This record gives sequence, structure tokens and C-alpha cells, in this order.
Amino acid sequence: METKKNLRVNCALCDVRNVTKELLDGYGEIRINAAAVITSPAVQTLLSQANVSINCANTIVLEGNVRFSIINGPMSITASQTVPEEKLFLVANGPVDIEAGCEAVLKSYAGMSINGPVTCPESIAGLLGGFQINGPVRAYPDGAIRLKNRTVLDRVFYLRARQDALYYAASKIIALAPDIDFGKLAEKNVRFVTRKLLVSESLAEAAVPLFDEKTDIMILPDGCAYVDDDAELNGALLKRYGGNLYIDGNLSITPDSVTVLDQASFLRVNGDLLVCRSLKDRALEMDLSYDRLRVVGGLLIRDRSHVELTAALLSGAEDGVSVQDCASVTFDGDVTPELLKEKLVSFSDCATVICANKEQKAVVESIAENIASLLLLGEKSADDDGEDDDDENTVRINSVSYTF
Repeated sequence: METKKNLRVNCALCDVRNVTKELLDGYGEIRINAAAVITSPAVQTLLSQANVSINCANTIVLEGNVRFSIINGPMSITASQTVPEEKLFLVANGPVDIEAGCEAVLKSYAGMSINGPVTCPESIAGLLGGFQINGPVRAYPDGAIRLKNRTVLDRVFYLRARQDALYYAASKIIALAPDIDFGKLAEKNVRFVTRKLLVSESLAEAAVPLFDEKTDIMILPDGCAYVDDDAELNGALLKRYGGNLYIDGNLSITPDSVTVLDQASFLRVNGDLLVCRSLKDRALEMDLSYDRLRVVGGLLIRDRSHVELTAALLSGAEDGVSVQDCASVTFDGDVTPELLKEKLVSFSDCATVICANKEQKAVVESIAENIASLLLLGEKSADDDGEDDDDENTVRINSVSYTF
């Protein structure tokens, strides 16, 4: 008797609505690993009676005549779009922007699965209840003029502002330039809706009445500069922006920061404060505000696809080493547990970490945060189900999407 082959399907989206009993009977075992699986009531009954295992985060049940479309990345739904004649289910992996006047287009969809934020007018938000949305819904007043999510106002804004206009910024409005004339904007009956307002002290009295009462208002000293990114506290930063700073991101204080710490008179960090351990006490004495304090090594390794930590690298780092947001990290066999305890300051947000021995692994486990897989050299991950075994008897399909 001929041995039936097994089937392994690995994909982001798998459509099983066309599966038949004959197809199922043709394999010994079928295993599907997918982020989302599209099925139908009839096929669900078939699958329950066969040797099929499905590992997925999301199951979408559709009738067989419904077409589906996948959009990876930002997308917009506009009123000018043609209403599709056939029923369509949309899978959107990214932010979705829905314009006013899209009611007919939205009602034409069989459904949506949106993995990301949705921005739409308030009148549209009520139509989204039947959709699956894995992210925030940001509804703005109908008729509002949309600005960038983070909008920096300057003198030119008054010259372009429309009479009786309502302006909307999804995240925040930054009003720190001294020549913004809120008095003239008030004369034009301009109003603003946003989640947060950063305004300099001398402008606050004229600015605040123009903003929605739900706006979170932060008053900053005159002369404060806005930095729209992660930053490192060094001479170049202070030369460009000055010593009064609002950092919209993470701020790193490294061993190189020691010569300029006294020049930073005002620091507000809308993110993490990453401080090398030798300067932690000094940083805490400063006028600082931040979301979270993270003590790190003087050598910070991050956002790498692969990192190899050796005894030489660790020994040469006078103020220790920190590793963050790396895909793969390996420890050489010459790295002793004592050296790790002395030099490894923090270790976080890495996918796969491979230690040379149990002693190394014990030290890394004691300090690691958010590590997906921590293994010994030669050890298989807990997620490894042995699919690499018996290759000749297994048919494998690896793709972004797959339809049976």
C-alpha cells in the first residue's frame, strides 16, 4: 500500500474554501500555519472530519462566491471609488484612511479585516462596527481640514488659514515658534481639534481658546525646541537646537554626553530615557521628564539582523554592553558567566538568542526581556515541530498567500 504524503502550508493568508473531500483524502496529514485562514461553513465540516490541523491567529468565514483582496501597507478608501459589482472581503495590513462620502463603498464590502489604525470622519465611524479592526479608530469632525498627524505651526500658517476653518491633527500640534499670531487666527475664527498641544508659555493664553476642550495641553518654556525623532544628547544636538528640548522619541545619554550635560537646562522626553549606567545618578539629578528610564551599557547594539558577542567585545566595553531589537544574537564559547554578569547591562526585544552553554544561558535569562526564543547551541526551538524530518514524505508550500 502506497504511503500518503503529508502537506505543510506556511503562509500569511490561506483560503481553504475550495477544499474537497478528494483532496483531503489524498494526504496523510495536512497542517496549515497562517496568520489568517478564510473558510466557509461547508468546508469547516469537511475539515473537522479529516486529519487537518490549523494554526492561525484569525479565522474568516465567507461564502464561496465572495472574493478577497489583500493590501499590505497604507491604503485609502475614497468617495470616487467605483462600487464593486461582486462581493469583496478586504484584508488590509497597515493604516487605512477613509474619506467622507464613502458610505456606499463601505456598504458594498462583504467585510473587512484591518490590522492597523483607521482614520475617518465621525459620520463614517458608525459604519465600521461590522468590520474586524485590530487597531485604533481615529474619528475626526465632519468638515474638518486634515493636517499632518504631527503638525508644527509657524507664521506662514496664518497666511494660508481659511476663514471659519476647523483644522484636525490626529496626534499633536506644536506651537513653539514665537511669531505664530493666534490673535489673527482668532479673527479668522479658526479652530483646532487634536489630541495634544505643545505651546510656548508666551503664546498659551491666546492659543488655548482656539483648541477643543478635550485637547491635552503642555506648556513649555519660551525658546524650547521640538525634536521629532530619537536623539542622542551630544554637542551636535545642542548646537542645532539649544539647551531647551522637547524630544518626541527616545533620548540616549551616552558616555559622550558627559561634556554637555550641564548645557541642557530643560529636557522633556516623550519616550524612553536611555542612560548609560555610569551617568545614571547624574542624569537623575537633572530637570528631566520621560516615560521610562532604561539603564544601558556604554556600547548599545540595536536594530541588527545578527550580532555575535565575543569575550573581546565585552571586555573592551568599559561601561558595559546593551543589546536591543536584534533578530539573531549568538554568544561565543569564550564568554564566561562572570564576564556576562560584569558587562551585560541589559538585553531586550530580540527574536532568537543562542548561548554556547547552560551557564551563559542562566545569566542571560536573569536579565533578558521580551526574548522570543532563548536556546542552547544545537537546540531546537519550542516552535520547531519536526517539519524538517522525513522530507521525502512531506509536500511543503511556503508563500505570502495560498488558495486551495
